[in-house]
Amino acid sequence: MNTQRVLLTVFTILVMIAGTLWFLNTFELKESEEQIGFRGEAKTNSLYAARLFLKRMGVPAERKDSLSTLPDTDTVLVIDTQRYTLSRQKIDEILAWVKQGGHLITRARVPEDNIGLYGKNHDENDDDKPPAKVDLLQTALGIRTGEHIIPEDDDLPITAKLSGMDDTLEVDPQFFYALETDNDEDGEASQQYKKSTWLLEKDWGEGLVTLAANLDFIENQAIDDYDHAEFLWQMVHARHDKPTSVWLVHQDDMPPLWKLIWKHAWALVLTLAMLIPLTLLALSPRFGPMIPKPQPGRRRILEHIHASGLFMWKRHKQGDTQYQGFADSVEQLSPSTRKTHDKQQPDA
Repeated sequence: MNTQRVLLTVFTILVMIAGTLWFLNTFELKESEEQIGFRGEAKTNSLYAARLFLKRMGVPAERKDSLSTLPDTDTVLVIDTQRYTLSRQKIDEILAWVKQGGHLITRARVPEDNIGLYGKNHDENDDDKPPAKVDLLQTALGIRTGEHIIPEDDDLPITAKLSGMDDTLEVDPQFFYALETDNDEDGEASQQYKKSTWLLEKDWGEGLVTLAANLDFIENQAIDDYDHAEFLWQMVHARHDKPTSVWLVHQDDMPPLWKLIWKHAWALVLTLAMLIPLTLLALSPRFGPMIPKPQPGRRRILEHIHASGLFMWKRHKQGDTQYQGFADSVEQLSPSTRKTHDKQQPDA
């Protein structure tokens, strides 16, 4: 083997060994964890973990995307929304259902225009500000939202004790808008943080309304903190020892337009899906001129006359008379027929 080639091979091997040792001494394989968020239904349903928890504890729980109908009064209704799409009629139906013995658990609506982040009111003379949206449920219950409260980290978690509970639980209500009522009424229990109410239990007829400043503590990201899961359990059993079921409503937004169209007019959508492409194809310009249609083939009139003469001659008809009348008729229909043949008899 050539000496130069051997030296080149040895040099290449040494360079590769040196590079490998440098890489191993410089870099290290290390695993790191990254928050990727929820997946599947938990990504869009904030009460997904609450439903699994209640089912595991033996309480039938189901997800509801709308309240077209209301359950029986032994079912607990949990509405974790701002109730923007619930009409006055639907609110009246829900309160009538509660009055008959139902139990409603819901959250207060976050104020939009009248209260700022730290509880500072907007200027009442500012006409450019749109009026705050009124929550029909809170108005009917005589409850309004007040100052914005941010609990101190040293005070968390706070202790809470629902009516009918023997022991206190640790809960983190996070930041909230305090709940205010005009006066304390009988049958009304509250949970407070530094004299600011964050949860109210209000008797309504034969039923109960549990209104929290927010229900973030029972949602997916926080239900496993402190005693939040047990607190949900106690709220569900505040009126019924053994509720028949729990309806969990996690959204009340209007569905997208395409979902409404597909639900109510799917046949029209499929028809248009086929009609529109065919219409565009029919109206699209041609690529090049049209192929001319060939002229239809036809025999000469004289050939027909000749064949008629043969037919009459073979059957011993008086061909001369009939032929002459036939030829005159042809002359009237087709004057361009050659005159040299018009006065002749067909060949035998």
